Amino acid sequence: MSAGTDEPAPTGRRVRVVNPLVEASSRSPRSVRQEIDESTTIGELYVRSLVRSQLRAALTVVATVLLLVASLPLVFVLVDDVTTARLLGVPLPWLLLGVAVYPVLIVVAWLYVRQAERAEQDFAGLVEQHDQEL
Repeated sequence: MSAGTDEPAPTGRRVRVVNPLVEASSRSPRSVRQEIDESTTIGELYVRSLVRSQLRAALTVVATVLLLVASLPLVFVLVDDVTTARLLGVPLPWLLLGVAVYPVLIVVAWLYVRQAERAEQDFAGLVEQHDQEL
């Protein structure tokens, strides 16, 4: 070798070269739980699918609440009878904004929790099913 070459000097250590297909088949199959715990690509894919389904449910809740609550001032502006109406001596807009909104929010929140729990149960079932197949 000449002094001007960029080749590394031999270290004297042996390097083991293996066929990746043979090595992969000799390993025991990994469970999904191991994949998730070790944050491998497959584990991240599973977790990302769970997060995506929960995000979809959260965005649905936000859109529903915004549609319902934000539409009330529009109704008050467009329909004069609503703003002048009274129920038991209390203006109807006050009842709608101060009382009627909360049961709607509670129902929407309850539906969101049910959907999030269902997504988690589906995720756990998928993990269990995949681990049983291995």
